Amino acid sequence: MMIDEEVRRAAARYALETGAVADLHEGDYILRFLLENPCFPSKDPAVRYYFEDGLKSARQLSRLMADDLQLAPESATVLEFACGYGCVTRHLVGSARVPNVVCSDVHEQANEFLRRVFGVETIQSTAAPEDYPATPGFDLVFCLSFFSHMPPRTWSRWLRVLFDRVRPGGFLAFTTHGRASRVHFGNPPIPETGIWFRAESEQKDLDTAEYGQTIVDFHYVLGQIESELGSAGGSLHLLRPGYWWEHQDLYVVRASPDS
Repeated sequence: MMIDEEVRRAAARYALETGAVADLHEGDYILRFLLENPCFPSKDPAVRYYFEDGLKSARQLSRLMADDLQLAPESATVLEFACGYGCVTRHLVGSARVPNVVCSDVHEQANEFLRRVFGVETIQSTAAPEDYPATPGFDLVFCLSFFSHMPPRTWSRWLRVLFDRVRPGGFLAFTTHGRASRVHFGNPPIPETGIWFRAESEQKDLDTAEYGQTIVDFHYVLGQIESELGSAGGSLHLLRPGYWWEHQDLYVVRASPDS
């Protein structure tokens, strides 16, 4: 991807409109996907979508924290897992006013960019869930469109590892491709197991066998929450079908205050 003068001008304009930092990174796969998407007639509307949709997600998270989780966005500690190159982060620390964010991504250059440009702490993620570093407990661990890419063999392992980073009484919030997402993948039948996986991805630098496209049924997710997190004090706190982008399902798991 080439961030040329047209992209920079658009970024400066829409960063100003959304109250965000304008800096972009060449490795940003979300930005690349938008710039190469034929639904946009030029680079300008693609960049506009990048900034406006990032702001929309940041505001959704802030409202979720305040209205549903009784967490104060301005003081709660948040781990933004699989954060990429700051599509949402720039708005969390900007106009959405969720300043206590620690970011984590598997791409080292993404973490370096986030530290340098947005001044956030970062945690280097890992290929294997069990290798993820130990951390203090967070009020909220937030995973936007991460479990929508995990294969069956690591899906529940990541669920447990990320839940273990939640403080007692805190929350794990994540989105998935659910039934409403099937139309975006040709309406594939969902296996009886409740999880469908295809080894393809817009992230060209990752092994598609490890990061592809995943659709899960409610019963699959609820079963994983019960089997993987129940004994550790985790229980479903909130489920909102189609809450993100009008097709991804939102799940919030609460850690028992006594866990």
